[in-house]
Amino acid sequence: MGLTWIALVIASGELAAAGGSSSWPAWTTGSMWLCSMPGMAGTAPGVSAPDAAAAPHVASIAAGLPMWALMAVAMMLPTAMPAVRHVAVNSLHWRRRRAVLEFIAVYLGIWMTFSVVALGTVIPLAPASPALLLSFALAVAALWQWTPLKRRALRACHRPRALPPHGWRATVGVARFGLDNGGACLASCWAMMIAIAAVSSARLAWMAALTVLIVVEKLSLKPGRVARRIGVLLGAAAIGTAAIATLGHPLGA
Repeated sequence: MGLTWIALVIASGELAAAGGSSSWPAWTTGSMWLCSMPGMAGTAPGVSAPDAAAAPHVASIAAGLPMWALMAVAMMLPTAMPAVRHVAVNSLHWRRRRAVLEFIAVYLGIWMTFSVVALGTVIPLAPASPALLLSFALAVAALWQWTPLKRRALRACHRPRALPPHGWRATVGVARFGLDNGGACLASCWAMMIAIAAVSSARLAWMAALTVLIVVEKLSLKPGRVARRIGVLLGAAAIGTAAIATLGHPLGA
């Protein structure tokens, strides 16, 4: 996971350096997630206007997926370590490694599916006002921290599951546990991940800060109390981001 953060730093630097080069994609919002490939502008002969408008969005989502895969490993996999340990301890020695890989594949698959939704939501909105979009996303994340659904999802992240020891039942059991745990994690953290999608500048700093908050929240002995305190921090960040943007110094834009 440390190597994943190194890869993110390197990739972010390369994308920033490539922003002014015509041989690389043009980064339309300054974000490491959103891009449009050269030559997308305009409507190709025989292509309807709606199809032409949708094409850049689809290409941008596809271009952003590798970075989201790195982000999911760097940010979310550390919080899943208790579940990974549960799979390892409760699997037979000869299939332990395979079981762990099965769990991780299902867990990360959930986050990659969500990334398509997140990018599809943010891409059409980002050009309007990136700073205000980030402020709004942080406000939504702050409110989500205080909801009963958030607390229920957070509790579900800590819920173990009995794993069959042999045969196809063992494989299905690990996959179902990955779906349950990954789904609970998604329900708990989706709003903060949308906020990451809305970030354009200082993205690695935002990622690091939110990763710390997510890890502390999920691994805390009193996650509900920690979640509410994180909600206060996110609310303050939303207000601060909006104020800085209003004053003409966009943070994260």
